[in-house]
Amino acid sequence: MTWIIALSLTIVASGSAAPVDSLRVRAEADIEGGRPERAITGLKRVIDTGKETAQDYVLLGHAYLDAGNQKAARKAFRTAVKKGARAAGNNGLGLAYITSKQGFRRAETYFRRALRANPDMAEAQYHLAGVYLETRKRRAREAFERVIDIDAGYPDAHYQVGLLLEDDGKRHEAISAYQQEMKVNPAHPHAGIRMARLWLSLGRSEEAVDTLAGLLKSGGDARIPANRDLAVIALMNRDFERANKLFGVYFSFLPEAEQRRYQDISLVADDEDLARFEAASPEERDALAARFWNRRDPTPLTPENERLLEHYRRVAYALEHYDRPEGGWDKRGEVFIRLGNPDHISRWDDIQAERNRELQETRVNFVNRSRMALPISPGLPIFPVAANAKWEYWIYTQVEGGIEITFSENFKGRRYDFAPFPLRVAPHVGIQLAGFQGGVVMQNVVASRPSRYTPDFADLPIDFYYYPADFKGPESRTRLEVYYGLPASEVVRLNVDEKTDLILLDRGVALFDSHWNEVYREVDQMAFRAPTDQQISDGAFIPGVMPVDLPPGTYQMALQVRDVVSGKSQVYQQAVVLEDYHKPSELLISDIELAFATEPTEEPAGEYVKNGLKVIPMSSLAFRSHQNAFVYFEIYNLKQDAFGQTRYRVEYTLRSQRDRALPAKILHGLGRVFRLSEKDREIVIAYDQAGNRPDEVAYVELDLTETQEGGQLVRVAVTDLQVDEMVSKEISFSIVP
Repeated sequence: MTWIIALSLTIVASGSAAPVDSLRVRAEADIEGGRPERAITGLKRVIDTGKETAQDYVLLGHAYLDAGNQKAARKAFRTAVKKGARAAGNNGLGLAYITSKQGFRRAETYFRRALRANPDMAEAQYHLAGVYLETRKRRAREAFERVIDIDAGYPDAHYQVGLLLEDDGKRHEAISAYQQEMKVNPAHPHAGIRMARLWLSLGRSEEAVDTLAGLLKSGGDARIPANRDLAVIALMNRDFERANKLFGVYFSFLPEAEQRRYQDISLVADDEDLARFEAASPEERDALAARFWNRRDPTPLTPENERLLEHYRRVAYALEHYDRPEGGWDKRGEVFIRLGNPDHISRWDDIQAERNRELQETRVNFVNRSRMALPISPGLPIFPVAANAKWEYWIYTQVEGGIEITFSENFKGRRYDFAPFPLRVAPHVGIQLAGFQGGVVMQNVVASRPSRYTPDFADLPIDFYYYPADFKGPESRTRLEVYYGLPASEVVRLNVDEKTDLILLDRGVALFDSHWNEVYREVDQMAFRAPTDQQISDGAFIPGVMPVDLPPGTYQMALQVRDVVSGKSQVYQQAVVLEDYHKPSELLISDIELAFATEPTEEPAGEYVKNGLKVIPMSSLAFRSHQNAFVYFEIYNLKQDAFGQTRYRVEYTLRSQRDRALPAKILHGLGRVFRLSEKDREIVIAYDQAGNRPDEVAYVELDLTETQEGGQLVRVAVTDLQVDEMVSKEISFSIVP
């Protein structure tokens, strides 16, 4: 029941002797303190004195109710009525019959008798309103308002009126009712929470936060859900640090079993992860869970894991809105945790027709994927349900090409399951119908991917370019260089920060090892002036490089850029394999770096300086035909002869990926030309070179003036002529207008 069974213990003074009064006071305290058996013993002693009153039997009836003995409670209340306590006794009888077989019908009769005896008995009126809430909801609001007329400060009455107003869509009036409840009963566990959520639904987040903050200060039970709801609001506002802290506080109040619901990954992990998790010891599971969520962290700019925070939000919502009487959530909660908010919901008692074209097309496509031509009626489920069923269906437009999932309430009530197959359906029809049944739809979704999540903050409307390359690093490490950049044509789309008159971009990169332990994180900020029209016309580019030295191996890299003014981001993720270049007996070549400028420099160090050269990368891997491109790479472990000399050949293959299109040409390279071969779409040129170091640096300049638009490939092959050993690398780029 959603209303509170209220008990007002008011002892009517009588001329009883002091010991009897003492027993009564103690019995009342025992009832209020949750000790009904002691209260029963004390009240029986009062009755044994022969000086009992009608009120003593009222108290005894409530004590029996609290002890779960309804039969004895009804007997005590009837005695109270006979002795003259007609209002309190009949009110007690109503409470005693609510959970009996006769239920609400008998309870209503007794509450009415109580009100006939005392029309101003707020307690009986409240309970009568509660019966209406369960049986004749349309009359409930008027009945609760009558409670307020009798006693404006009666606990929970304003709250119940607020709930009913909220059901009718009268959100502002509901807020007023909740505000009244908070005035008369500041410790109410739900009124403030409901009020805050209504403020939020009206787009008044400041009022919502103020309301919840007040609940935190109150120190009552409402502070627990207040922390949760404040965390959700912070998440909506992209204040991930605050959301993380508030969820942590919220979890600290929860019992361990409830905390485990938030930690459970069974609805978001695939079979491999689940098997690994279930096979682990309790001590290992925390580390496995941390790695699991690290893999799904979309943003290196923040230490908080936004995907994990979204999981917390989904679990909290499922527990609040799709709970089961026995605990946990029903099938709607399961789907919500896996897939998040649906794009559309329609219910048997709140039919919502699909007016959005995307929703309409999703339903058509969903039906067309089967040979069974089911009818599509706006606001009604595609999957057939019983005529008297309580149903609801959800539409997801971006999951598996668009899906619709239909739920219906099962026989136990309140608990929704996937809508069952209709009875007496021919087998061949059932087979075709299976593709529309919610459970089957979700099986297919989960088989493809257990859960879905798209960051709502990864919507920065620019093209941000990057690519990684690795080289020999100090000691036994490999140097990873991440080249990034923005064309001036993209920069101009960003807003200028009013305080600095600059365009500000936060950037961050995070790297995780093969076990998803974080090994590196770097966050900084780019600041630059808005580009001129001439810079945009010339195709100007803002370059950058982020270097890091790591042990060789496979890593997962996450790269993020965030516009400081709008808060919008772009997030990129990819696997990176760092080669081991510290193998002295093996000829090796680094990755190829494509640059739009490479020249000797005397600068000892700098962002783009290495091995006596200043190499400015072209992170977009795209050049215009009037530009020249540079190919930079490093060679390791060349064999030296007895005089310390090395002899090696570098062969460049340049290939156009378009038919009958000229490839790029070598403008000039180092060494003596050994071979030159030109074909329809390919040029091969080899240079013989000599040196006196086992490790060498090489670069060539490419002439793109005669090259048509399209893809180009550069392959570099190095042969150690001392030992006839060869190694190669390649990279692709494009010519753009």
